[in-house]
Amino acid sequence: MNEIIWVRKSRQEKILEDLILSSKMVDEDILFEVKKYYQNNSFHNYLHALKTASYVLYLNPDKFNLMEIKSLLLAALYHDARHKWKVHKLDEFISLDIALESIDKLTKENKIFWIDSSIIRGAIIWTVFISRWKNSNKYWIILWDFDIWVLWEDIVNFLYYSFPLALEFWQSIETFLTETQRWYFKYLMSINRDIIISPEARGVLPNSYQVITEFCRISLEKKLEMFDYLKNKDITLEEFRDFFSKTILS
Repeated sequence: MNEIIWVRKSRQEKILEDLILSSKMVDEDILFEVKKYYQNNSFHNYLHALKTASYVLYLNPDKFNLMEIKSLLLAALYHDARHKWKVHKLDEFISLDIALESIDKLTKENKIFWIDSSIIRGAIIWTVFISRWKNSNKYWIILWDFDIWVLWEDIVNFLYYSFPLALEFWQSIETFLTETQRWYFKYLMSINRDIIISPEARGVLPNSYQVITEFCRISLEKKLEMFDYLKNKDITLEEFRDFFSKTILS
């Protein structure tokens, strides 16, 4: 496929950084450390890590204590560290090594405390796509659920965050939108009819099946128009939402 320049969404990164920092579970130094390990990939990048981590903040605090949430938050921030443009089977192990070394350094600097390293280790390793069906640990399942790019709050989030995955698949956007995503939906539904498997993730993201239905109803022409608008502009999710409304309703 012809090379497409995907502009980094720095302004949306800042929005998610501010959200995560407002939790007081990590500080700016920790996010700066995390950011060093993400390359400028189209999809497996710092923005994806922030988005995945942001979902952890919405877990029910009556069911998860501070240590559990903080550990999952750190696992989410590091889970794709140093992923290359094209996905490799050992990426999760590379990310885990980076996470443990980095977290150990931050712990010695008194930047990180009160975490469960077993949650972090398992959650990162079990984001491996093909191993999902074997999993039984609730922490690992939760991060896997949050990591999968189809599980967004609504159709606009889904399109904004999943469009660039076509570039890492080394496919044309047309192939990605007409074949790959539909195959992926069928695979997810063969694992679980409700798409989201864990009740904890379902509580945070209840509309995933509806998102798939809405996606399939949008014409390829409209999807390509939105992709073209998104690919070369540093626009925020809300700006894309405005464009989406005008494009779909026009």
